[in-house]
Amino acid sequence: MRLLLTMGLALTLAACGGGEDVANNSAVPTPTPTPGPMLGGVDLDKPIRATGSAPYWAIYIAPGTIAFADAPKASPTDFYPISPKLAGDTARFETQTPKGEPVTITLTAKACQAGKETLPLTAEVRIGDRTLRGCAGPGAYDWAARRASPTPAPTPSSKAR
Repeated sequence: MRLLLTMGLALTLAACGGGEDVANNSAVPTPTPTPGPMLGGVDLDKPIRATGSAPYWAIYIAPGTIAFADAPKASPTDFYPISPKLAGDTARFETQTPKGEPVTITLTAKACQAGKETLPLTAEVRIGDRTLRGCAGPGAYDWAARRASPTPAPTPSSKAR
């Protein structure tokens, strides 16, 4: 009997809700994207372009891409893309050329004069025993236009056998 009375009371109380839907007004956290690694105010997860003169060179670094050209009209060479190692005010990319030559790209958070423009980073690129120095900053470059040039560099599969 007591069980039936308790169940009846529970059903009666449940029916007193009025049928209104109750909204959950608790604050739901919205995800905030975490910024990428920063160096000198430059987001290293965004495209970066570094250049130098005497001799001319240009390097383009973006997530999944590192491309290098050593002449103004040269078709770029792709290096193996890697993430930078950050230490203090420097970011270091240690990779290699397709031929296995070691490549070290060091960006430093120090303003650099590039002609009339001041860029936020200095750049040093070591390819094998060559060392190239220049300036770097945010910026994209359309390497695809160079790759589509009418005189592409020979590839191993296009060489005569």
